[in-house]
Amino acid sequence: MKRQAFISAVALSLLFPILASAQHLLHYDAPTVPGAKTVAKKLEKVFIAQALPLGNGRFGAMFSGGIDRELIVTNEITQWANANRGLDPVAQSGSKPGAGKDLEKVRKVYREGKYGTKEGSMEWTANKYLCADMKLGNYSTFTEVQIDTGHDPDKVSNYRRELDLKTALGKVSYSIGNANFTREYFVSHPHDAMVMHYTAENAKLDLKIGTTTRHKTQTLKSEGGRITLLAEVKLTNDMAGFTQLIEVVSEGGKVTASKDGRIQVSGANAVTVYVVGYNDYLPVFPTFKGRDYQADAAATMKKLVADGYAAAKKEHIADYQSQAQRMTLDIDFKPSGLTTNKLVKAGGSVELDLLYFNYSRYLQLGCSRSAPVPSNLQGLWNPHTKPAWNADYHFDINLAMNYWMVETANLPDSFSPYVEYMKVIAESGKYVASENYGVKKGWAAALNSNVYGVAGPYNTGRRVQQAGHWLSQNLYDHYAFNQDPEYLKEIYPIIKGASEFFVDFLAPWKDGTLVVYPTWSPENFYLTKEHGKLNKQCYGASWDQQLVLNLFTDCIEASRKLGVDDEFRKTLEEMIPRLCPQKIGQHGQVQEWPEDWDEPRNTHRHISHLIALHPGRDISPLTTKELSAAALVTMGHRGDQSTGWSTGWKTCFWARLHNGDKAHSFYRFLNVKRAYPNLFDFHPPFQIDGNFGGPAGVCEMLLQSHLRSIDNDATEIEKAAYVAYKSDPKTPKNFIPVVPPAELADAPFILHLLPALPSAWPDGKVKGLRARGGFEVDIEWKSGKLVKSTIRANRDGSFRVYSNNKLSKLITLKKGEAYSPES
Repeated sequence: MKRQAFISAVALSLLFPILASAQHLLHYDAPTVPGAKTVAKKLEKVFIAQALPLGNGRFGAMFSGGIDRELIVTNEITQWANANRGLDPVAQSGSKPGAGKDLEKVRKVYREGKYGTKEGSMEWTANKYLCADMKLGNYSTFTEVQIDTGHDPDKVSNYRRELDLKTALGKVSYSIGNANFTREYFVSHPHDAMVMHYTAENAKLDLKIGTTTRHKTQTLKSEGGRITLLAEVKLTNDMAGFTQLIEVVSEGGKVTASKDGRIQVSGANAVTVYVVGYNDYLPVFPTFKGRDYQADAAATMKKLVADGYAAAKKEHIADYQSQAQRMTLDIDFKPSGLTTNKLVKAGGSVELDLLYFNYSRYLQLGCSRSAPVPSNLQGLWNPHTKPAWNADYHFDINLAMNYWMVETANLPDSFSPYVEYMKVIAESGKYVASENYGVKKGWAAALNSNVYGVAGPYNTGRRVQQAGHWLSQNLYDHYAFNQDPEYLKEIYPIIKGASEFFVDFLAPWKDGTLVVYPTWSPENFYLTKEHGKLNKQCYGASWDQQLVLNLFTDCIEASRKLGVDDEFRKTLEEMIPRLCPQKIGQHGQVQEWPEDWDEPRNTHRHISHLIALHPGRDISPLTTKELSAAALVTMGHRGDQSTGWSTGWKTCFWARLHNGDKAHSFYRFLNVKRAYPNLFDFHPPFQIDGNFGGPAGVCEMLLQSHLRSIDNDATEIEKAAYVAYKSDPKTPKNFIPVVPPAELADAPFILHLLPALPSAWPDGKVKGLRARGGFEVDIEWKSGKLVKSTIRANRDGSFRVYSNNKLSKLITLKKGEAYSPES
C-alpha cells in the first residue's frame, strides 16, 4: 500500500471523527491479514488478535478488511464438535452411574490426609471412583465467507478499517486513484443476520462472493443471487446439521451464479450481501436437537431481503442503541488521534481506559443477547475448529465473570442466556447429584461443561469440585438488581435445588464443623515440598464455604420473599452456624484452606478464597475490618501481573477494598499488557472473561451497592450494615457464619458513591449505573470529589446513601421518582 507524504482533504475529513469519538471507535490504517486467501490453520492466531468482531448474541462474525479479498469468519454460538448428545439422561449429564456408593470410600482417604497424586491419594481416589470417562468436545467455527474485489493493494491510499461502538457498525474504506470504495458491516439482532454493503464512487464494483466450511459439506451451490451451504459437524455419536444462506443484491451491473458455488457481480454501483446461518441445536435436555434450521434460515432471509439494507441498518442501530445508551461513562482526556493498535503500544491513557470499557459493553451485547446458551471462554468469536481450552464453560470463575458487568453496566437483557442455560444444567445436575454422590434431592455441577449440558466430573486431570453455589450466585444477584418477583419465582427452584444438594453433601470434619469435600481451591496447590505442585485436592476450601453461606442466605431470603418452604428454610438456618468458619492465618492472611497451609511466596493467579470480597458481599472494609485487613495481606502475597481474567478479578478486589489507584493500576495493566491490537483479552491466548472482569471493576470503583442496612436508625455504617461473619469469642481469628435474620429480606441496600475513584480520573461523570434494589445512579465529580448525584427508581423501593464517610437516612422512592442527595 503506498503512503502519501501529505494529509489530503479526505484524510482530514477522517481525522475529525477520530478526535470526536476516540472513546467509541476502534480504527486502523491496515488490514488484518493482507493478501491472505483463508484464515484456516496458519492465520487463525493473527485473525483472532486483529480482526474486528460483530455479533447479535447468537450469530457472530469477524472481518479482516483485506483489500483484494475480504475474509469474514462466522460463528454460531451453539456450534459444538466432538461431543455426545441425545444419550440417556444419566450418560448425557456426564454422571458416573452408581458412584455415590463409593463416596464414603473417597472421603475416608481425604480424612486420612493421603495427599499428592499417586495411587491411593485423594486425587487418584476421587478420579477413580467419582469421575466418568467421557469427551467434552469443543466449540468450533461455522463458516468463512470470502469476497474478492480484484483491487491491487499496492495502488490503495487512505486505507481505514474501523468499528464504531456507538452504532455497532464495521467499516472499511480506501481510495484507488480518484475512486473511493466503502464497505459497511453489521450483525443485526432484530433481523438475526449479517449484512454487508459495498459501494463505489467514480468506479464500478466487480466482486466474487463465496463461502466455505471446515466441517463436512453436503451441498454447496449457487442459483441466481443465492448461495446455499448445507453441512454437518461431527459429534461423538451423531452429526449436527447446519446451513448458511448468502443472498447477493446488486444495484446496477450483473449477478451471475458460478458452478463452483460462488456468485459473481460485475459493473455494479453498490452490492448488498446478506448472510444467514442456523444449526439444528435446541436447548432441550438430553436430546439437544430438533430445530428446523433450513426452514428458519429461509424465513429469516426472505424477511431480510424484503426489508432491504436501509431498513435493516436503521432498525439495527436503533435496537443496539436502545441497549448501549442506557449507560455512559465520560472522563476528561485529550484525544491522541492514534490508531487503536498504536494506542495500545503507546502505554496507558484515559482514552484507552474509556475505549476498553465501551468496547467491553459492546462485546457483552454482541455475544449474549437472546441466545440459547451463554457466552463461552471466547464469548462468541472463534476462527479455530478446536480453540484453546475448547472455548467451553468453566464453572470455577470464567462463566460467572462473563456476567458480572451486565448488572452494574446496565446491560441486564444480556443475562437471559445465562438463566436459560442454568435451567439445563440444573436438570442435568440432578443426575450428577444422585449418581455421583448419592444425594437424592437437588442438583450438582462440576468444573467444565458444554452446550450439551454436561454437569458431572470427568477424568481429564482436572480436579473434583462443586459449582452449584457459584452458578447460583449470579442468578440471585440478578434479582438483587431487578427486584422482579416473577423472575425470582423462575429461578428459585434452581437456587433451592443447589441448596438441597449441599444440605445432604456437607459432612462433618474432624472438628465437627461442616465442610465441602472432596474439593479443591481452584487450580492452586499446597504442601508442595512434601507432595509436589499437583497436590491440589482438599477439604473445606474457603471459597466453597463462603459460597455455601452465600447460597443458603440467598435461598432463605428468597423463600421469605415468596412465602414458601418454611421447614426447608429452618433446615438451612440450623446448618449455617455449623459451617466451617473463615480463618485468619499465621501470616495475617485469609486462609485458603481450613489448615494454615498458605505460602506467602505463592503468587498463584487464582484467589478464590476472597470470593466473599467479590463478587460476594460478606467481606468489606466498612463492616468486617479484620477480614478485610487479612484480604489485603492475601492480595499482597499474590502479587500484581497475571493473566487476563485474574487481572480483571484483582481490579474488582482492589475496588472492593476501596483502593482506587491500585484497582486502576490493574485495569490499566489489563488494557495495555493484556490486550491484543483489537483489544481482545490476551490471557494468553484469547479469553473474553478479562474483557468483562476489568470493566466490572471500573463500575465497582464508581458505585457499590452490596451492603444492606439492617438497622435503619443507626447513623454509622458499621452499626447499620448486616454482617455475615462474627469473630468466635473462643478463637478470635476464626469467623463464624451468621444466620440471616428475618428482616434481612426487606433490608434496603446501601448505595456507596465513588468508593474507589482513582486519581487518574480526577474529573468525570457517569450516567445509568445500576444499583441493587432496582435503582439507576448518575454521578459527577471534579478534582476527585463528588459534586452531584441522582438516583432514579425503576421500582418502588428504599435505600441509603453512603458518601464522604457519611450514611444518609432511609430514602424511599416510587417507581419513576428521582433523588439527588446534594440538592
